Amino acid sequence: MKKVLSLILLVITGGLFISGAVIFQRFKANEESIIPFPYKFNQPSAEYKVEAPILIIGDRMGARMARYTEHLRDVISADIDNKIKIQSLAKPGYGLHRTIEDLKTIKKWPQILIYQGGSEEFSEVKFYPQEIPRIKTNFDRFSDERLLTLIILYPWLSRIIYEPVKKIPLLPQPQLREEIMDEEEYLRNLDTELLLFREQLKELVKMSKDRNALLILTTTPINLDIGPKKTCSVSTNIEIEKEIHQLKELLKKNDPKAAYLLSSRMVTKHIGNAQVKYLHGQISRRIGNLNEAIPHLLESTAFDCYPWRSTHLQNNIIRAVANDNQVILFDFAQLLDRDYTRNKTFVDEIYPQNLYYELGMEQLGILIKNILKL
Repeated sequence: MKKVLSLILLVITGGLFISGAVIFQRFKANEESIIPFPYKFNQPSAEYKVEAPILIIGDRMGARMARYTEHLRDVISADIDNKIKIQSLAKPGYGLHRTIEDLKTIKKWPQILIYQGGSEEFSEVKFYPQEIPRIKTNFDRFSDERLLTLIILYPWLSRIIYEPVKKIPLLPQPQLREEIMDEEEYLRNLDTELLLFREQLKELVKMSKDRNALLILTTTPINLDIGPKKTCSVSTNIEIEKEIHQLKELLKKNDPKAAYLLSSRMVTKHIGNAQVKYLHGQISRRIGNLNEAIPHLLESTAFDCYPWRSTHLQNNIIRAVANDNQVILFDFAQLLDRDYTRNKTFVDEIYPQNLYYELGMEQLGILIKNILKL
Protein backbone atom coordinates (compact mmCIF):
# COMPACT_ATOMS: atom_id res chain seq x y z
CA MET A 1 0.00 0.00 0.00
CA LYS A 2 2.84 2.37 0.87
CA LYS A 3 4.44 1.66 -2.48
CA VAL A 4 1.18 2.47 -4.28
CA LEU A 5 0.80 5.77 -2.37
CA SER A 6 4.41 6.64 -3.06
CA LEU A 7 3.89 5.98 -6.76
CA ILE A 8 0.74 8.14 -6.82
CA LEU A 9 2.56 10.98 -5.05
CA LEU A 10 5.45 10.66 -7.47
CA VAL A 11 3.12 10.86 -10.48
CA ILE A 12 1.28 13.89 -9.03
CA THR A 13 4.53 15.62 -8.14
CA GLY A 14 5.96 14.90 -11.58
CA GLY A 15 2.78 16.18 -13.25
CA LEU A 16 2.85 19.37 -11.21
CA PHE A 17 6.52 19.87 -12.00
CA ILE A 18 5.94 19.41 -15.74
CA SER A 19 2.88 21.69 -15.69
CA GLY A 20 4.82 24.29 -13.76
CA ALA A 21 7.68 24.08 -16.23
CA VAL A 22 5.28 24.51 -19.18
CA ILE A 23 3.59 27.51 -17.51
CA PHE A 24 6.98 29.05 -16.70
CA GLN A 25 8.17 28.63 -20.28
CA ARG A 26 4.97 30.21 -21.62
CA PHE A 27 5.26 33.07 -19.14
CA LYS A 28 8.87 33.63 -20.19
CA ALA A 29 8.12 33.44 -23.93
CA ASN A 30 5.10 35.75 -23.90
CA GLU A 31 4.84 39.51 -23.66
CA GLU A 32 2.13 41.06 -21.51
CA SER A 33 -0.78 42.26 -23.66
CA ILE A 34 -4.54 42.69 -23.44
CA ILE A 35 -5.25 42.18 -27.15
CA PRO A 36 -3.12 39.40 -28.71
CA PHE A 37 -2.09 41.18 -31.90
CA PRO A 38 0.74 39.30 -33.69
CA TYR A 39 2.82 42.41 -34.31
CA LYS A 40 4.61 45.02 -32.25
CA PHE A 41 6.07 48.45 -32.95
CA ASN A 42 9.80 48.69 -32.31
CA GLN A 43 9.59 52.43 -31.72
CA PRO A 44 6.71 54.65 -30.63
CA SER A 45 4.95 56.64 -33.32
CA ALA A 46 5.70 60.36 -33.61
CA GLU A 47 3.43 62.36 -31.35
CA TYR A 48 0.54 64.03 -33.12
CA LYS A 49 -1.13 67.19 -31.89
CA VAL A 50 -4.78 67.56 -32.76
CA GLU A 51 -6.30 71.01 -32.42
CA ALA A 52 -9.52 70.46 -34.38
CA PRO A 53 -12.78 69.01 -33.00
CA ILE A 54 -13.09 66.73 -36.04
CA LEU A 55 -10.38 64.32 -37.22
CA ILE A 56 -10.34 62.15 -40.35
CA ILE A 57 -8.33 58.93 -40.07
CA GLY A 58 -7.60 56.02 -42.40
CA ASP A 59 -5.53 55.01 -45.40
CA ARG A 60 -5.41 56.38 -48.97
CA MET A 61 -9.23 56.49 -49.02
CA GLY A 62 -9.25 58.65 -45.91
CA ALA A 63 -6.53 60.86 -47.39
CA ARG A 64 -8.65 61.32 -50.51
CA MET A 65 -11.72 62.15 -48.42
CA ALA A 66 -9.67 64.70 -46.48
CA ARG A 67 -9.27 66.75 -49.68
CA TYR A 68 -12.93 67.69 -49.32
CA THR A 69 -12.79 68.93 -45.72
CA GLU A 70 -13.56 72.47 -46.86
CA HIS A 71 -16.90 71.31 -48.24
CA LEU A 72 -17.58 69.34 -45.06
CA ARG A 73 -16.63 72.35 -42.93
CA ASP A 74 -18.94 74.67 -44.87
CA VAL A 75 -21.92 72.35 -44.41
CA ILE A 76 -21.32 71.95 -40.68
CA SER A 77 -20.60 75.66 -40.12
CA ALA A 78 -23.41 77.04 -42.28
CA ASP A 79 -25.30 78.61 -39.35
CA ILE A 80 -22.39 79.70 -37.14
CA ASP A 81 -19.90 82.55 -37.40
CA ASN A 82 -16.68 80.61 -36.84
CA LYS A 83 -15.87 77.85 -39.29
CA ILE A 84 -15.30 74.55 -37.54
CA LYS A 85 -11.79 73.09 -37.88
CA ILE A 86 -11.14 69.67 -39.42
CA GLN A 87 -7.80 67.84 -39.41
CA SER A 88 -6.63 64.61 -41.01
CA LEU A 89 -4.20 61.88 -39.99
CA ALA A 90 -5.17 59.66 -42.94
CA LYS A 91 -2.17 58.54 -44.98
CA PRO A 92 -1.65 56.29 -48.01
CA GLY A 93 -0.15 52.93 -47.06
CA TYR A 94 -1.41 53.09 -43.49
CA GLY A 95 -3.43 50.06 -42.50
CA LEU A 96 -5.72 50.33 -39.49
CA HIS A 97 -3.00 48.95 -37.18
CA ARG A 98 -0.86 52.03 -37.94
CA THR A 99 -3.79 54.42 -37.60
CA ILE A 100 -4.43 53.06 -34.11
CA GLU A 101 -0.75 53.43 -33.21
CA ASP A 102 -0.86 57.09 -34.31
CA LEU A 103 -3.98 57.71 -32.23
CA LYS A 104 -2.25 56.40 -29.11
CA THR A 105 0.12 59.39 -29.23
CA ILE A 106 -2.67 61.99 -29.09
CA LYS A 107 -3.08 63.56 -25.66
CA LYS A 108 -6.19 65.60 -26.38
CA TRP A 109 -8.62 63.73 -28.59
CA PRO A 110 -11.09 65.40 -30.96
CA GLN A 111 -14.82 65.35 -30.38
CA ILE A 112 -15.45 63.38 -33.58
CA LEU A 113 -13.40 60.77 -35.44
CA ILE A 114 -14.25 59.83 -39.04
CA TYR A 115 -12.70 56.56 -40.25
CA GLN A 116 -12.39 55.91 -43.99
CA GLY A 117 -10.14 53.01 -44.87
CA GLY A 118 -9.88 49.25 -45.31
CA SER A 119 -8.35 49.44 -48.78
CA GLU A 120 -4.70 48.76 -47.87
CA GLU A 121 -4.90 46.14 -45.15
CA PHE A 122 -2.82 43.67 -47.19
CA SER A 123 -0.07 46.14 -48.08
CA GLU A 124 2.14 45.36 -45.07
CA VAL A 125 3.15 42.05 -43.47
CA LYS A 126 1.64 41.93 -39.96
CA PHE A 127 2.17 38.30 -38.94
CA TYR A 128 4.20 35.21 -39.66
CA PRO A 129 2.16 32.57 -41.55
CA GLN A 130 3.35 29.74 -39.29
CA GLU A 131 1.76 31.57 -36.34
CA ILE A 132 -1.76 31.58 -37.82
CA PRO A 133 -3.14 28.67 -35.71
CA ARG A 134 -1.89 30.28 -32.46
CA ILE A 135 -3.18 33.72 -33.51
CA LYS A 136 -6.67 32.27 -33.97
CA THR A 137 -6.46 30.38 -30.67
CA ASN A 138 -5.45 33.55 -28.84
CA PHE A 139 -8.33 35.56 -30.26
CA ASP A 140 -10.73 32.76 -29.33
CA ARG A 141 -9.48 33.15 -25.75
CA PHE A 142 -9.63 36.93 -26.02
CA SER A 143 -13.31 36.66 -27.02
CA ASP A 144 -14.07 34.59 -23.89
CA GLU A 145 -15.46 37.21 -21.48
CA ARG A 146 -14.31 35.28 -18.39
CA LEU A 147 -10.73 35.03 -19.61
CA LEU A 148 -10.74 38.63 -20.81
CA THR A 149 -11.94 39.83 -17.40
CA LEU A 150 -9.04 38.01 -15.77
CA ILE A 151 -6.57 39.53 -18.24
CA ILE A 152 -7.91 43.05 -17.69
CA LEU A 153 -7.75 42.65 -13.89
CA TYR A 154 -4.37 40.93 -13.94
CA PRO A 155 -2.60 41.75 -17.23
CA TRP A 156 0.35 39.48 -16.35
CA LEU A 157 -2.01 36.49 -16.75
CA SER A 158 -2.01 37.17 -20.50
CA ARG A 159 1.47 35.67 -20.57
CA ILE A 160 -0.03 32.37 -19.39
CA ILE A 161 -3.46 32.43 -21.06
CA TYR A 162 -2.26 33.30 -24.56
CA GLU A 163 -0.20 30.94 -26.70
CA PRO A 164 3.31 32.27 -27.37
CA VAL A 165 3.41 33.93 -30.80
CA LYS A 166 6.49 35.23 -32.56
CA LYS A 167 5.50 38.81 -33.35
CA ILE A 168 6.32 40.77 -36.49
CA PRO A 169 8.44 43.83 -35.58
CA LEU A 170 7.11 46.98 -37.26
CA LEU A 171 9.14 50.11 -37.98
CA PRO A 172 7.76 53.65 -37.54
CA GLN A 173 7.05 53.91 -41.28
CA PRO A 174 5.11 51.27 -43.27
CA GLN A 175 7.25 48.60 -44.85
CA LEU A 176 5.07 48.01 -47.90
CA ARG A 177 5.32 44.78 -49.85
CA GLU A 178 7.50 45.16 -52.92
CA GLU A 179 5.27 42.70 -54.74
CA ILE A 180 1.62 41.85 -54.17
CA MET A 181 1.20 38.50 -52.44
CA ASP A 182 0.67 35.47 -54.67
CA GLU A 183 -2.52 33.42 -54.66
CA GLU A 184 -1.30 30.76 -52.25
CA GLU A 185 -0.15 33.32 -49.70
CA TYR A 186 -3.33 35.37 -50.11
CA LEU A 187 -5.68 32.44 -49.50
CA ARG A 188 -3.60 31.23 -46.56
CA ASN A 189 -3.62 34.67 -44.93
CA LEU A 190 -7.11 35.91 -45.84
CA ASP A 191 -9.05 34.75 -42.77
CA THR A 192 -6.37 36.04 -40.41
CA GLU A 193 -6.16 39.43 -42.16
CA LEU A 194 -9.93 39.82 -41.86
CA LEU A 195 -9.82 38.70 -38.22
CA LEU A 196 -7.20 41.34 -37.42
CA PHE A 197 -9.13 44.04 -39.28
CA ARG A 198 -12.26 43.23 -37.26
CA GLU A 199 -10.37 43.25 -33.96
CA GLN A 200 -8.60 46.51 -34.85
CA LEU A 201 -11.95 48.14 -35.59
CA LYS A 202 -13.24 46.95 -32.23
CA GLU A 203 -10.15 48.41 -30.55
CA LEU A 204 -10.77 51.71 -32.36
CA VAL A 205 -14.34 51.68 -31.02
CA LYS A 206 -13.13 51.04 -27.47
CA MET A 207 -10.42 53.73 -27.64
CA SER A 208 -12.98 56.26 -28.85
CA LYS A 209 -15.44 55.44 -26.09
CA ASP A 210 -12.71 55.53 -23.43
CA ARG A 211 -11.77 59.05 -24.57
CA ASN A 212 -15.36 60.27 -25.03
CA ALA A 213 -14.86 60.79 -28.76
CA LEU A 214 -17.71 60.13 -31.17
CA LEU A 215 -16.60 57.65 -33.83
CA ILE A 216 -18.17 57.59 -37.30
CA LEU A 217 -17.29 54.52 -39.36
CA THR A 218 -17.64 54.84 -43.13
CA THR A 219 -17.69 52.13 -45.77
CA THR A 220 -15.38 52.42 -48.77
CA PRO A 221 -16.83 52.88 -52.27
CA ILE A 222 -16.02 50.09 -54.74
CA ASN A 223 -15.87 50.56 -58.50
CA LEU A 224 -18.31 47.91 -59.72
CA ASP A 225 -17.25 48.34 -63.35
CA ILE A 226 -13.76 47.04 -62.60
CA GLY A 227 -13.66 43.26 -62.56
CA PRO A 228 -11.52 40.99 -60.39
CA LYS A 229 -7.79 41.07 -61.17
CA LYS A 230 -7.37 37.36 -60.60
CA THR A 231 -9.66 34.36 -60.42
CA CYS A 232 -8.47 31.87 -57.79
CA SER A 233 -7.16 28.73 -59.49
CA VAL A 234 -9.05 26.54 -57.00
CA SER A 235 -12.34 27.93 -58.34
CA THR A 236 -11.76 27.37 -62.04
CA ASN A 237 -10.88 24.66 -64.57
CA ILE A 238 -10.82 24.12 -68.34
CA GLU A 239 -14.58 23.51 -68.54
CA ILE A 240 -15.41 26.69 -66.65
CA GLU A 241 -13.03 28.70 -68.85
CA LYS A 242 -14.79 27.28 -71.94
CA GLU A 243 -18.14 28.41 -70.55
CA ILE A 244 -16.74 31.88 -69.81
CA HIS A 245 -15.47 32.08 -73.40
CA GLN A 246 -18.92 31.03 -74.66
CA LEU A 247 -20.48 33.71 -72.44
CA LYS A 248 -18.23 36.42 -73.87
CA GLU A 249 -19.03 35.30 -77.42
CA LEU A 250 -22.76 35.72 -76.73
CA LEU A 251 -22.07 39.25 -75.52
CA LYS A 252 -20.04 40.01 -78.66
CA LYS A 253 -23.03 38.85 -80.72
CA ASN A 254 -25.19 41.27 -78.71
CA ASP A 255 -27.35 38.48 -77.28
CA PRO A 256 -27.64 39.47 -73.58
CA LYS A 257 -30.74 37.33 -72.97
CA ALA A 258 -28.97 34.12 -74.00
CA ALA A 259 -25.91 35.26 -72.07
CA TYR A 260 -28.08 35.85 -68.99
CA LEU A 261 -29.55 32.33 -69.16
CA LEU A 262 -26.05 30.84 -69.38
CA SER A 263 -24.52 33.08 -66.68
CA SER A 264 -27.46 32.32 -64.34
CA ARG A 265 -26.65 28.61 -64.56
CA MET A 266 -22.93 29.25 -64.21
CA VAL A 267 -23.17 31.52 -61.15
CA THR A 268 -25.24 28.87 -59.36
CA LYS A 269 -22.89 26.04 -60.31
CA HIS A 270 -19.53 27.81 -59.88
CA ILE A 271 -20.08 29.59 -56.56
CA GLY A 272 -16.52 30.76 -55.82
CA ASN A 273 -15.49 31.95 -59.27
CA ALA A 274 -14.94 35.73 -59.20
CA GLN A 275 -15.01 36.17 -62.98
CA VAL A 276 -18.32 34.31 -63.32
CA LYS A 277 -19.88 36.49 -60.61
CA TYR A 278 -18.59 39.64 -62.28
CA LEU A 279 -19.83 38.67 -65.75
CA HIS A 280 -23.24 37.65 -64.42
CA GLY A 281 -23.46 41.01 -62.60
CA GLN A 282 -22.57 42.94 -65.76
CA ILE A 283 -25.04 40.96 -67.86
CA SER A 284 -27.78 41.44 -65.27
CA ARG A 285 -27.12 45.16 -65.38
CA ARG A 286 -27.30 45.15 -69.17
CA ILE A 287 -30.79 43.66 -69.15
CA GLY A 288 -31.89 46.09 -66.43
CA ASN A 289 -31.92 43.66 -63.49
CA LEU A 290 -30.08 45.84 -60.96
CA ASN A 291 -31.33 43.93 -57.91
CA GLU A 292 -29.35 40.97 -59.18
CA ALA A 293 -26.47 42.88 -60.75
CA ILE A 294 -25.14 44.83 -57.78
CA PRO A 295 -24.97 41.94 -55.25
CA HIS A 296 -23.06 39.75 -57.72
CA LEU A 297 -20.67 42.55 -58.66
CA LEU A 298 -19.96 43.15 -54.97
CA GLU A 299 -19.46 39.44 -54.36
CA SER A 300 -16.99 39.29 -57.25
CA THR A 301 -14.72 41.67 -55.30
CA ALA A 302 -14.81 39.34 -52.30
CA PHE A 303 -13.65 36.38 -54.42
CA ASP A 304 -10.86 38.31 -56.16
CA CYS A 305 -7.54 36.54 -55.50
CA TYR A 306 -5.55 39.76 -55.90
CA PRO A 307 -5.85 42.06 -52.85
CA TRP A 308 -5.54 45.51 -54.41
CA ARG A 309 -8.53 47.43 -53.00
CA SER A 310 -11.23 47.36 -50.40
CA THR A 311 -13.86 44.70 -51.04
CA HIS A 312 -17.33 43.69 -49.98
CA LEU A 313 -15.68 41.71 -47.15
CA GLN A 314 -14.11 44.74 -45.45
CA ASN A 315 -17.26 46.82 -45.88
CA ASN A 316 -19.41 44.12 -44.30
CA ILE A 317 -17.03 43.93 -41.34
CA ILE A 318 -17.28 47.71 -40.91
CA ARG A 319 -21.09 47.49 -41.02
CA ALA A 320 -21.15 44.62 -38.51
CA VAL A 321 -18.79 46.31 -36.03
CA ALA A 322 -20.79 49.54 -36.24
CA ASN A 323 -24.04 47.66 -35.65
CA ASP A 324 -22.72 45.47 -32.82
CA ASN A 325 -21.18 48.40 -30.95
CA GLN A 326 -23.85 51.07 -31.52
CA VAL A 327 -21.44 53.18 -33.59
CA ILE A 328 -22.65 55.67 -36.21
CA LEU A 329 -22.24 54.29 -39.73
CA PHE A 330 -22.02 56.47 -42.84
CA ASP A 331 -22.51 53.99 -45.69
CA PHE A 332 -20.53 55.86 -48.34
CA ALA A 333 -20.26 52.72 -50.50
CA GLN A 334 -24.03 52.30 -50.63
CA LEU A 335 -24.40 55.94 -51.70
CA LEU A 336 -22.42 55.18 -54.88
CA ASP A 337 -24.02 51.77 -55.41
CA ARG A 338 -27.43 53.43 -55.61
CA ASP A 339 -26.17 55.69 -58.41
CA TYR A 340 -24.30 52.93 -60.23
CA THR A 341 -26.29 53.03 -63.47
CA ARG A 342 -27.27 56.70 -63.39
CA ASN A 343 -23.86 58.28 -63.65
CA LYS A 344 -20.15 57.66 -64.03
CA THR A 345 -19.36 57.20 -60.36
CA PHE A 346 -15.54 56.78 -60.43
CA VAL A 347 -12.64 58.71 -61.95
CA ASP A 348 -10.41 55.60 -61.96
CA GLU A 349 -10.26 52.12 -60.48
CA ILE A 350 -10.05 53.34 -56.88
CA TYR A 351 -11.45 56.83 -56.34
CA PRO A 352 -15.02 58.14 -56.78
CA GLN A 353 -15.87 61.22 -58.83
CA ASN A 354 -15.51 64.61 -57.10
CA LEU A 355 -19.28 64.94 -57.30
CA TYR A 356 -19.73 61.97 -54.96
CA TYR A 357 -17.16 63.17 -52.45
CA GLU A 358 -19.00 66.48 -52.36
CA LEU A 359 -22.35 64.72 -52.00
CA GLY A 360 -20.89 62.44 -49.32
CA MET A 361 -19.45 65.41 -47.42
CA GLU A 362 -22.81 67.15 -47.60
CA GLN A 363 -24.63 64.17 -46.09
CA LEU A 364 -21.89 63.58 -43.53
CA GLY A 365 -21.90 67.29 -42.66
CA ILE A 366 -25.65 67.29 -42.01
CA LEU A 367 -25.21 64.23 -39.80
CA ILE A 368 -22.43 65.88 -37.77
CA LYS A 369 -24.34 69.17 -37.62
CA ASN A 370 -27.27 67.36 -36.01
CA ILE A 371 -24.95 65.55 -33.60
CA LEU A 372 -23.31 68.80 -32.49
CA LYS A 373 -26.69 70.59 -32.50
CA LEU A 374 -25.31 73.50 -34.51
